[in-house]
Amino acid sequence: SGSMSSNEFPPGSGITRWDALRDSLLSMPDGLLFSLQASVRFGIVMYREQTGIAGCPDLESVGCALDNYSAIDAVYTPANAGGGTPTGDSITAVLGMLGTLVSVPADPTIIVLATDGEPDTCEDGDDEVNGRLESIAAVTAAFGMDIRTFVISVGTDVGAAHLQDIANAGLGRGPGDPDAMYWVASDTTGLNAALETIIGGVVGCEITLVGEIDPTMACTGEVRIGGDLLECDGANGWRALDSTHIELLGTACDRLETTGDPVTGRFPCEAVVF
Repeated sequence: SGSMSSNEFPPGSGITRWDALRDSLLSMPDGLLFSLQASVRFGIVMYREQTGIAGCPDLESVGCALDNYSAIDAVYTPANAGGGTPTGDSITAVLGMLGTLVSVPADPTIIVLATDGEPDTCEDGDDEVNGRLESIAAVTAAFGMDIRTFVISVGTDVGAAHLQDIANAGLGRGPGDPDAMYWVASDTTGLNAALETIIGGVVGCEITLVGEIDPTMACTGEVRIGGDLLECDGANGWRALDSTHIELLGTACDRLETTGDPVTGRFPCEAVVF
């Protein structure tokens, strides 16, 4: 929305919320998309309701893929914030675009919703009441499609009650369930931490193999992260969970979650199940 480019983050910094979010994602070499693009299929959808542009919501998108930094940068960097905040309408539209946005439907898919203001609707740019209801309904529908939603408030203008409702709906939490976590970032450090926490928790350290191995012979193979050899069954190495899954442990797991360094494995023929 327009407030993303008209509010500084934090006030007095000379940096807009829009620029802070973009830098957290795209800066090199530490931005989230650049550092994790080899292990996470990132895509992006920017949304607004813009006067003078036909159709609402007005979306710009890049489908999810590995090594997707350049494609996202080409669309995101020249874009400008503006218009209203039809969050519910936009998430609903995204759910209808999954066939073109999500390249590997079998893998976990999440939505990270970064917003700096109360939602409105395509029908009425001032209708925050129905904007909230439509947003919760859309996030609930996403969860029904096995898509979790995590919400970050970029700044402090979104009501805590609405953020909590979105967070709970995003993880399928209902009355009597513990509240889900949401994030309120008041500066770039907080924004970076929120993004890293969300994506790090999703990446996880359990890895699905391409093919099958005999778990009893797993240690005859080798697993590397970023080219560095890991110890089989070591506290900071890796272990076989079953014939199709391995798990990184200790500092190896920490490294995967924070850097996204590529993990590769090689196993001798006698360990591979044909």
